[in-house]
Amino acid sequence: MNLLKSPLRRTTAVLAGAFIGLAGAVAFAAPASAHSPTVTGSTTCVKDGKWTIDWAIGNDYQTDATVAKVKLHPHTATITGPVTDQGKVIPAHSDANPEAQVHGSTSVGTDTGAVVIEVWLRWADYETPADKPARFRVGQPDACKPDTPPTTPPAKPGEPTPILKQDCTTMTVGLHNPEDGTEFTLNFKTSKGEERSDVVKPGASGTEMFTATPGFTVTLSITGVEGSETVAYEQPEDCDTAGGGGGLPTTGAAAGSIAAGAAGLLIAGGVLFFMARRRKVRFTA
Repeated sequence: MNLLKSPLRRTTAVLAGAFIGLAGAVAFAAPASAHSPTVTGSTTCVKDGKWTIDWAIGNDYQTDATVAKVKLHPHTATITGPVTDQGKVIPAHSDANPEAQVHGSTSVGTDTGAVVIEVWLRWADYETPADKPARFRVGQPDACKPDTPPTTPPAKPGEPTPILKQDCTTMTVGLHNPEDGTEFTLNFKTSKGEERSDVVKPGASGTEMFTATPGFTVTLSITGVEGSETVAYEQPEDCDTAGGGGGLPTTGAAAGSIAAGAAGLLIAGGVLFFMARRRKVRFTA
């Protein structure tokens, strides 16, 4: 009997085809199983301006794997330890040994904010595609970042104090610059149109004396400061103005009270304007 022409031939062919198809399905299904690396990283700060990463590379499959390739970003970062050895065996994952890993270390400066690692592993029956490695990113911990020292505001310069002296025929007006003050230019302009300027250094006084009669004023300003202040001459009450020449300057207790009153008028008149405004001025030393 010729088996090739019998019904048994057809049955044999069907069974053979099914076996070949099943074997092919198994062969193609094997690479699709869960083969992949596991990657983690823990950080430590170093006192010399660096921070380190301890990389842990694991294997989530039930057979041993070997290291195929490891890359770091940025490329200036390097890794040391057995994880860098191509062909290094990473034990199979199992319930008895779930954390079977190999380690490597990276040290970078605090100017590097993060490091990314890419790991390729190879199994006897499977290899990760070159474009799909395991990736893990580790950022610099806040504790490693250098502290920004607090900024100390510059010391506030000392404020000038007003000067005003008046007698029966003259008026002296200006400002005293304290030792911790800054140099400034004090400008004077009288009601008669006369103009003068004094450069007042720290520890010095800038004053000008003017011949004065009732109604006379001096306007003071500081170069670089907006605005000005006008001080009016106040003739003492006990001045002898007979003959138009005026009396002798007042001295003693009366003179003191006049000077004190005049200084009060100067302050009340707004000379403190200079003190309030000076912080806006950029004086040159």
